[in-house]
Amino acid sequence: MEAYSGLARVYDYLLSGVDYDEWADYLEELFIHFNVYPRQCIMDLACGTGNSTLPWSRRGYRVCGVDISEEMLAVARDKTRASNLQARFFKQDLRCINLPGQADVAVLYQDGLNYLLSANELRQAFTSIRTCLRPGGFFIFNLNMVEFLPTGPTPQVSYLDEQQMTLIWESSYTNEERVWQINLIAFLQETGNKYIKVEEVHRERSHSREELEPLFKQTGWHMRACLKAFAMEEPAPGERNIFYVIQRDDI
Repeated sequence: MEAYSGLARVYDYLLSGVDYDEWADYLEELFIHFNVYPRQCIMDLACGTGNSTLPWSRRGYRVCGVDISEEMLAVARDKTRASNLQARFFKQDLRCINLPGQADVAVLYQDGLNYLLSANELRQAFTSIRTCLRPGGFFIFNLNMVEFLPTGPTPQVSYLDEQQMTLIWESSYTNEERVWQINLIAFLQETGNKYIKVEEVHRERSHSREELEPLFKQTGWHMRACLKAFAMEEPAPGERNIFYVIQRDDI
């Protein structure tokens, strides 16, 4: 099953501890620091169920969300209507985005780019995202350095057992490929005592700064900063969460 298609209904519950307004606060600090002016539109990539999108709408920005999972986007649209907010959502692949108009800035939270496992896939994504931004537009995103996640080469099994769901996942990390993999089985309660079974495989890869900088240049970007998460300083060795600020090189 495509990643997050089966888990769309419980995704918000699983990430209930994430403060998306805190993420938006940090990005607004970056907007000020790097003179980013989102006059027209913010493009929220790998937006999932819209939790990262709607804070921008609440703050008065025009925003559109992009995700590959139609199931996640259906939740996002329902949530937007229920909140009486304005946001457009598009089912698109990061590697071949084609949207009407151009945004001022693209943002991507969490680990969306980690799901692209090769330099060629990243090259496709950076090229595609660039075409969706106005000249001089910015792309701000973060990456997980998955080698620092609490797992190892021997598969580790964990579980979550709640009244309406049971999740069992096996996680492992392959040092040669620098790929972290989760094999997930979930039993989600339907009406009454009926459950559906969901099986998904999630694979994420680390991408180092040394790998990324040549790709930025090849695809028409200038790197403005590499930052420790939620800070204005360069990351120390061993940091697990790293932010990049890159800008179209045609300013």
